[in-house]
Amino acid sequence: MKRNLTIIFFVLIYNICNSQHSERFLEFVKDLKEIGCKTDTTYYKNGNIRWIESWITYEYNSEEYSTGSGRQVQYYKNGQLANESYLDKYGNILSWKGFDRNGNKTIESVTTEIDSDAESLTELFNSTTDTKFKRYNRLYKCLRKSGNCYLHKEGERVNGKKKGVWTTYYDNGKIKKKKEY
Repeated sequence: MKRNLTIIFFVLIYNICNSQHSERFLEFVKDLKEIGCKTDTTYYKNGNIRWIESWITYEYNSEEYSTGSGRQVQYYKNGQLANESYLDKYGNILSWKGFDRNGNKTIESVTTEIDSDAESLTELFNSTTDTKFKRYNRLYKCLRKSGNCYLHKEGERVNGKKKGVWTTYYDNGKIKKKKEY
């Protein structure tokens, strides 16, 4: 059963990976030739894992370009999960979750659209300002006294700026306010 859920999860991630890209973006990257991939693990001095990163390398016009790809995981020095993200095969963040040192989720973000204004593949790989993102974010808060965590705010960001309606919640889940950006 667990194996089936894992397979279903990766199929969904693959479909999500391809669904966020605009037609223009997909046209841009169609000539890339994947030539390799690897996973790196770095450690703290205490022996605990610091990062687990996957990299993919492409060839285009006799040049090589490497970028993060797939699951990326960062840990605190004490071994607690700090953040986990999934990158598409071009290095763009598809989803991201952040955690505090106690293991409580503090943020989750899902990319809903990826596009680029780059004029060439070289420009696309060498600049982060040409890539445009829409992301849906959820921010969480934890109460000090009770330790209970709750959804505090949620809304969309376009290229890092709040857009549309952002909703703020009380710790009981009721809406505190809505603000249009």
